[in-house]
Amino acid sequence: MKSRLRFTNNIRHFEAQIMSIVRFVFLCTLYSALCTLLLGACDDVGATVTPTTTLTGPTIEPSATFRAQLPGDYVPDAFVGISDPTAAALAPGAAMPPLGLPGSAPNGDQQSVEVTADDGTQLVGDLYMSMALRQPGVVLFAPDRTAWGSFPATVHAAGFTVLVLGMRDDNQTQDLEAAIQSLSQSASPDHLGVIGAGEGADAGLLGCAGEGLCKALVLLSPSDASGLVDAVGRYNPRPLFLAATQEDTPSFNGISAIQGAATGAVFFQPFSKAGFGTALIENRPDLGTLIVEWLQQNLA
Repeated sequence: MKSRLRFTNNIRHFEAQIMSIVRFVFLCTLYSALCTLLLGACDDVGATVTPTTTLTGPTIEPSATFRAQLPGDYVPDAFVGISDPTAAALAPGAAMPPLGLPGSAPNGDQQSVEVTADDGTQLVGDLYMSMALRQPGVVLFAPDRTAWGSFPATVHAAGFTVLVLGMRDDNQTQDLEAAIQSLSQSASPDHLGVIGAGEGADAGLLGCAGEGLCKALVLLSPSDASGLVDAVGRYNPRPLFLAATQEDTPSFNGISAIQGAATGAVFFQPFSKAGFGTALIENRPDLGTLIVEWLQQNLA
């Protein structure tokens, strides 16, 4: 009797649990239905539309592929000197050294070079330079750079780096100053001089007057131009070597005026019927010897 009663109670308890589960499932179903109904109602409310961007400009084309020049790449002849290691090591604004003329091979210690003028013009010249050491330097300046004959080689053999430069019709003084500054990158910058002949003598005095790197000056057949006396005042007290033939009246008058205005040491060598400018050295070889000895005393 007690066992039947216990069994009946278990059945009732099980039925109660089943009803609880059914009610829970019913409530969950009802809740899901209500949520679906509410979400459906929200769809009827107007939503804010996010604006989209419309491109109105032209489509940008991809840029061309850029290939950087790598160290060791071949450089065309037109650009020789741009990556010159000596030039690359210079401070900003420094003068460019004489750079080898494209296609020009050195002939012993002599090579054709280009000097960059202040206006960017490439001035063609000849450089006589020993690679073993940095020597005192001399600029030879005349209308025709080939008129010096063997004299540049003679000066170089005496222990100097020599830069031979021709002259343009204008910018002569500025070109000489550029030549001195350029030579200072290849020669000893504290021992630089100039030898000017004819018009190159006038430009040499005017250029050295404004360029402190010029320590000694040789003038062959200078003129009696009025501006030269004023230039001597700016060049003083640096030393001067003067030479002219007696028949060249303008040069003799110019030398007299220069001597009168000079305050430094002046060496004057007159000649008779010896020519003009660079011809003085050709006609009087002893003049070349005098100039070399004078340079050794004043620049070495």
